[in-house]
Amino acid sequence: MKVIELVNLKRKETHLYYRKEFKADAVLQFMEQTSSTPVEFTLEHQPLGGVDVRIVMVDDLDYPLMPIVAELKRFILDLHGRGSLP
Repeated sequence: MKVIELVNLKRKETHLYYRKEFKADAVLQFMEQTSSTPVEFTLEHQPLGGVDVRIVMVDDLDYPLMPIVAELKRFILDLHGRGSLP
């Protein structure tokens, strides 16, 4: 399982400066198949440093969720580290 990209990435408005909420379509590759699924995620800056990522899968997938969520977290943290999120 591999995360190819996040498309239609949009930031939701929030009044908390330490929390950023997003909606996107995650393009995932399972073996040789590619599928797209909607996701919502939140980046929250912790008081002692670091960033907490929470992911909500909007649709059910026919694949175990734990590897998908772990790979999405790594992908999102990489985008955040490079400054590629809106």
